[in-house]
Amino acid sequence: MADDASKAQWMQRVLGVRVGAAPAVSPGGPRPKLTPIWMGAKEEIDAGISKLQDALRKTADDDLVQIAEYGLYGATQGETVKLMAALRVADGGSEGALSKLLDAVGDYRDFLDGAPIVELIEDNPFGVKVPIRKTLGAALDELERLAST
Repeated sequence: MADDASKAQWMQRVLGVRVGAAPAVSPGGPRPKLTPIWMGAKEEIDAGISKLQDALRKTADDDLVQIAEYGLYGATQGETVKLMAALRVADGGSEGALSKLLDAVGDYRDFLDGAPIVELIEDNPFGVKVPIRKTLGAALDELERLAST
């Protein structure tokens, strides 16, 4: 697996996002694209979930294998789709898009705060670290900050 510096370089080169630095936003200037902020955090969580899915599959328990097949996306109730759609529309600059994005961010935050699956994934007995709330929460914070300016 690549080290953090390699990942950060890839994020900047491919997605145009500088990890660990606040995006430069000048008053009245163009707002940075929002989708890469979410996708970077999501990719980090997906990697951890993938490791957890591998561990679940190795148990050969039918219920755990079924859980492994759906992952975090299967546990949401449309929050992921709503957020991705809102990000694409916001990045397109449509009128009223930022308000819809803020609604989608709030819905996803509610999911993170209230869904039992999030706690189960974070506190799993397989030794796989998946800091969902910390990682996705930070991305939601950044999206909210940028959408509110």
